[in-house]
Parts: sequence; C-alpha cells; structure tokens
Amino acid sequence: MPGNPQECRKHAANCKRFAAKADTPEAKEHFIGLATQWEQLAAELEASRRFLKTLQEIEPEEGV
Repeated sequence: MPGNPQECRKHAANCKRFAAKADTPEAKEHFIGLATQWEQLAAELEASRRFLKTLQEIEPEEGV
C-alpha cells in the first residue's frame, strides 16, 4: 500500500514548525490546517493497513 504514516507525521511536524514561525495569523492557521490534514492521513493509512492485514488473516490464500 502506498503511503507512509511516519512520513506524514514528519510533514505534520514541519507544518507545525512553520506555523510557529508564521508572520500572520492567516499563515499560522494555514500551516496548522495542513498539519492536521497530514496527521489525519497518517491515521487513515494506519487504519487501512490494519484493515488489510485483518482481511489477509481471515481470507484463505488463492489456489489453496
């Protein structure tokens, strides 16, 4: 499955650093919003991986 939750969290952390250094409230809000989206993506990727793993465990292998 494409996507790496750890990389998403790194992007979120970078966005939070940018937010802390933002010159305007709008820029700060923008970066905080991006950080939230990266964190949500990481959580969704992890949930999808858990779901796929569960499916693999309960479905028999093809050709068995």
